[in-house]
Amino acid sequence: MFSTARAVISIGLLSLPGATFAQIGPSDPQIIAGAPTAKITVGARKLGGQMIATLRVGNDGRVRDVAVTDNTAESAFESQLIKVLQSTRFRPAIDASGQLVESSFDVKVELRASTGATPKPVAAKPDPQLTEKEKERIRRMKCSDFTWEWKLIEKEADDVAATEFMPRIATAMYAALRTEAGEYVDSKVWKASGKALEESADRCSESPTVLFWDGVFKPVLDEAVPK
Repeated sequence: MFSTARAVISIGLLSLPGATFAQIGPSDPQIIAGAPTAKITVGARKLGGQMIATLRVGNDGRVRDVAVTDNTAESAFESQLIKVLQSTRFRPAIDASGQLVESSFDVKVELRASTGATPKPVAAKPDPQLTEKEKERIRRMKCSDFTWEWKLIEKEADDVAATEFMPRIATAMYAALRTEAGEYVDSKVWKASGKALEESADRCSESPTVLFWDGVFKPVLDEAVPK
């Protein structure tokens, strides 16, 4: 956590339909990077600096309040950056028992030429073991877990859903498996991944208790990228 917050902005609560069953956890909330967020008005102001805040993320994946802890950007940007943070969408946190839970998450949003009017929040304190933890979680996911999570990501990120954290790591796991076998087909795997994820969601809807990665996603990509 950062130092005591100097500003807290609260937001109303919304529900997340279809999330009454347990998911594979535990897992911290994940920012859905492809979801649209509020834009800022730059005008004649110079882009630079960053805002750091602690967000309270509801079990619906929506931000309930924003506690600003530091802002090195121009003060005129502060209210706009708060709106960016308020509009951020998350895959909610999942506790050890598999329940979607409210949680706190530290984020930063930077202003620089490359972000222009659409700065994107990222984790303020990245977990160096996050990828390995996600690989282990994906291996334990049943089809019901994947279907729920994929639909949530797809709803928020639309055409770039396959590039979000969970699906991207699942694809990377498969690409690594083929590379370890001496098959250098990375480009083909990544090209096929979007349709493979959609096909996996269709198959998983018919077999919710099957393991997602070993039982469905791997076979689907085996078909899409033959040996």
